Amino acid sequence: MRVMTAAVMAAALAAATLPAATAARADDAEVERIVRQHVQPMLIAAGGMAVAVHLEGRTLFFNYGMADVARKEPITSDVLFNLASVTKVFLSTLLAQAVKQGEVALEDPVAKYVTELQQGGDIRKVTLGELASHTSGLTRVPQQYEPWHRGPYKLPDFIRYLNSWKADDAHQPGKQEIYSNIGFFLLALALQRRFDTPIAKLMEARVLAPLGMSSTVWPVPTANGRGQLAPAFKRRAVQGYNADAHPVGEPGNQQGVFQWPGTGQMYSSARDMAVFLAANLDALPDHRPLEEAMAFA
Repeated sequence: MRVMTAAVMAAALAAATLPAATAARADDAEVERIVRQHVQPMLIAAGGMAVAVHLEGRTLFFNYGMADVARKEPITSDVLFNLASVTKVFLSTLLAQAVKQGEVALEDPVAKYVTELQQGGDIRKVTLGELASHTSGLTRVPQQYEPWHRGPYKLPDFIRYLNSWKADDAHQPGKQEIYSNIGFFLLALALQRRFDTPIAKLMEARVLAPLGMSSTVWPVPTANGRGQLAPAFKRRAVQGYNADAHPVGEPGNQQGVFQWPGTGQMYSSARDMAVFLAANLDALPDHRPLEEAMAFA
């Protein structure tokens, strides 16, 4: 599925590719020209892209294409995109905050919080820090380890898989960097268990609300465990399209192999992601550093 969900990726791309000398003298039209130059090759016949650029203390927004072709709705800075793996950045931020406040340690074994894993083997060696840094040794998805499994992984399937997982020479905890979706879904589960709070509520209380990111949401779990956007947010979600410009699923559609409450990907707008970008650059309007901005009662 190819969906233009680049609210944050384009923001980072645009900011990173503006040469320092150009950025210092560029007016808004020049910035837009540079952004368009990078965006144009990524656009397809349907769909679009929202871009936010933080530059010299100000944020510029540029929008391209359609959020929904059939309804003739253009991309704006407030439509919602599936953040896909950028959700991992938010989970890492949540972990870093908890570490800074002494509530967990990067060296903590994940089995300390997901206690079912204390019955496992090599998974007992894996730490929270390794999950967040893609050095746990876990593969991208469980099917790489057990190709015989069919259908989604529900939580009991996930725990069974983890307890049976064996770390061979190429998958040793702390030894190799291996991109792992498994690791971050396990990290989310560990944080939920540590604070006895659903991950969506934890994220809202500790990161999103303190930063004023009111358009960034985690889909609400449904009866089958697959997340779904609340109606007010679903109406703002972009329609996904494949490379042939055909619609893929419904707006707010969640896809993936993991299916229990707390799985899935977050949604956000370019306007909200500009706030998150500014927070990470210590460039919020009131000049608060990120850790102070996210302080909570």
